[in-house]
Amino acid sequence: MSQEKTRLVIKSGNIFDSVNGILKENQTIIIQGKRILWCDEDDAFEKDLNDKIIDVNGKTIIPGMIDCHVHLENTAEPDYERKYLRTTKTMWHYYALQNAQKHLINGYTCIRDCGSLPEWGPSLRRIFDIGALAGPRILIANLPITQWGNQEEIGPVEVIEYYGKLSEVKAGIDGIRHAVRDRKRSGSDFIKTVTTGGVLHGITSKVDTSLFLNEELLAMTEEAHRLEMHVASHAHGREGIYKAVQANVDTIEHGTLIDEEIIDLMIKKQTFLIPTQAACFGISKPDILKQLPPEVATKIKQIQEQMISNHKIAFEKGVLFAIGTDAGTPGNPHGTTTNEIINMIENVGMTTSQALQAATIQGAKAIKMEEQIGSIEKDKLADLVVCNGNPIEEISILKDPKNLLYVIKDGKIMAKKGKITYFN
Repeated sequence: MSQEKTRLVIKSGNIFDSVNGILKENQTIIIQGKRILWCDEDDAFEKDLNDKIIDVNGKTIIPGMIDCHVHLENTAEPDYERKYLRTTKTMWHYYALQNAQKHLINGYTCIRDCGSLPEWGPSLRRIFDIGALAGPRILIANLPITQWGNQEEIGPVEVIEYYGKLSEVKAGIDGIRHAVRDRKRSGSDFIKTVTTGGVLHGITSKVDTSLFLNEELLAMTEEAHRLEMHVASHAHGREGIYKAVQANVDTIEHGTLIDEEIIDLMIKKQTFLIPTQAACFGISKPDILKQLPPEVATKIKQIQEQMISNHKIAFEKGVLFAIGTDAGTPGNPHGTTTNEIINMIENVGMTTSQALQAATIQGAKAIKMEEQIGSIEKDKLADLVVCNGNPIEEISILKDPKNLLYVIKDGKIMAKKGKITYFN
């Protein structure tokens, strides 16, 4: 019998129902091809002659998790600027492959890359999609749409000018619409933009500075949505968050200085917040901080306490949250996304079930993929993780990939206990 017709049966496990936030005991999942063919109580299961059965009695099955904000070509080292200057661009493709697989073995079967050089992303996405190599599904932004003169740029003048040739977007509505279409042409799944300065960046990068005009942002979201692309906006400062939400972006990345007026607007528009607290905690580690410019330390002190307080208020009032880490930034390595789930529990006030929902079905909704992934349901893609233990009772078990007995993506067992096992 062909591989396509042979069914993979995950038998007698306890499933985390991410839609309702509850655990269902003694459930069996039948997978055929890439999709879930059937999912119900164990005693209703009818065996087929050619079924491949994996008995997971007493184990917990969760949907494949989602990290909505990573940078796969980044290495999480504080001297990354120097490394880029001393490394050929072709090396970055391999960093991206390695980092994507780190997410996979830790149970993250879908990741959204929020900005990178355009050469490698669509190719790596396709390699994983066709099963040539084991890897998560990837949503690619390619180069973000930023304002030229953008305060996010880093490096010597020569490097900034080089990036300018790649990424300069002409001001005005026509320039913005062209930029969106150009990203679509280059293989982007969604649009990443920048509506404030950043924390990691230079002296002129201010978190309360926003350069886009309102009509430019609105043109960006209108054109993206017309092309069935969602829009993610890097936004730390109050003005840039507000302008982005007003312009109908789909997700706010960081949202550090969010206030109650913005919270009300986000709730009204159903805008998701991707808090990326892991990034702030990563760069504030003493051994990392001492290697970064002094202006970075100043900005970290300025925002960290406000970040925790503001995110907690946003959640309590009803803003939609999904998990994202900004993995690849200094001190924030790929493969450690579960730390952000724990941040949501400890700093934001989520229950463990709510935090797992943020990493599964809520993440799927944030990236417009809830019809395909995010929960274990009939006809959805078969992305799931079999855990040795119950993460609802002890979330920390997800920090050790050895506790992940099987990581399944597209109906294929990709990894076991922290090791890639799929080789086509």
